[in-house]
Amino acid sequence: MLTRQKCLLYMIEKAGRPVTHLELTKWAFLLAREMPSQGGTSFYDFLPYKLGPFSFMLYHEVDDLVQNGYLRNDKTGERETWSRVQDVEAATSDIPGGLRADASRVVERFATKTSEELLDYVYDKFPWYTANSNRKKLRKRPVSSCAVHTIGYEQCSVDQLLDTLMRQGIAQIIDVRQNPIARRYGFHKSTLLRLASNVDIGYVHFPELGIPSELRQDLRDERAYASLFDEYVKNILPRQQGAVAKVSDLMSQKPSVLLCMEADPAKCHRTRLADAVSSRTKLPVKNLRGATCEPILS
Repeated sequence: MLTRQKCLLYMIEKAGRPVTHLELTKWAFLLAREMPSQGGTSFYDFLPYKLGPFSFMLYHEVDDLVQNGYLRNDKTGERETWSRVQDVEAATSDIPGGLRADASRVVERFATKTSEELLDYVYDKFPWYTANSNRKKLRKRPVSSCAVHTIGYEQCSVDQLLDTLMRQGIAQIIDVRQNPIARRYGFHKSTLLRLASNVDIGYVHFPELGIPSELRQDLRDERAYASLFDEYVKNILPRQQGAVAKVSDLMSQKPSVLLCMEADPAKCHRTRLADAVSSRTKLPVKNLRGATCEPILS
């Protein structure tokens, strides 16, 4: 079990009662934002949602805790709650001391507050996370001008990715992976489409603009990457001019981003595709993660 999951269990244990979904989410958020440990390494990321800061990953992992018998879904009045299954052991005692103390402080401080008091505190302190709220909006989502934006999700949670896109004013993901399958939660095509739509970001997929996996073997150095991308420009893109034209039209109509896996744009074919789209549209290329870079040349 991951330390961040143990931390969720510990906060419910510390509360000594069923905890509403809203409470646990906001407590985890405050642990990450206001405590010295910040939830420890690889804690949850958050994005603006219907009632302020939210984490799709947190909900996904809580579902796992329920399925594995550590938590139980209950209902207290009209509110959905999570409760600890008392006869199932979980090693919350081995949570690092600083993180354990921080989690305890969060629960002690906020467990006695009503939901409205908790929301008022979070909204006032962290107004960006109200941008999608159906309760009260204290910030507006920006809207970017059209450009050939690109991004890679490597070493990034789906919550962090979607939050970044919202902060950058992106309205649509253009997925250019040939095989949009990922072990990490949130990046499989169907899951990413669903989660993105939940925060009003569109999703389209152009598998024909990806690179076949068999061509991506043994990429050990810059020369290998250069050879791969030369192959992409000379033999793949020329056969997919219809798809390039469609992507160019989409990127000219509303702020969109080319999405692939690699964080470094210099190691991803999207850089060459971005150049092709930029040539058609005359829009500038803007990389949302990683340094702005020149393509690797052979």
